[in-house]
Amino acid sequence: MISTYDWLIARCKAVINHSRPPEPPMRVRLHEAGHAVAGHRFGYVQQGIMLREDDTGETSQQYATGMDDDMSVRLQTEIIISMTGFAVTLEYPEYKTDALRIGGDVQMELVNAAIIHRIDPAMGSADEIMDTLWVRARLVARNNKPLIQAVAARLDHYGFWTGEEIQRIIDDCEKELDR
Repeated sequence: MISTYDWLIARCKAVINHSRPPEPPMRVRLHEAGHAVAGHRFGYVQQGIMLREDDTGETSQQYATGMDDDMSVRLQTEIIISMTGFAVTLEYPEYKTDALRIGGDVQMELVNAAIIHRIDPAMGSADEIMDTLWVRARLVARNNKPLIQAVAARLDHYGFWTGEEIQRIIDDCEKELDR
């Protein structure tokens, strides 16, 4: 989760450096909206989104887990949520994401796939698990395209949105799309 200090510094830089709040590239906004919408669809609670002026972002969310939760299922879900941000770049090719950023962020998903394999070897190798979950992430990105685009459109400046703000944005966008 983003610290108050990081939020304050990002906000101060935005105000000092720009007469009006700058608009982050749509590529970054779509990427973070992809994570938020995927997490929302899987029942995760939004904690916030930070869009930084170096054109990077961070989406935090949490799922309340209990003693009876299936670790393999939880890890699979978290991999799908994480990869949905990248899947958006393939579903919306006009907003390509730089491949080096993807490479750095996928390391944790590979570790989680190896853990899933250890928990349930019948699911296949870590590579097979990643391939299967990648297909599911692309489906989440494709099936939620209007909502992801609507949420991204509302992320119109650098800085931090609280979990409550993100949830309100998602709820408002869902209502608008249902009309």
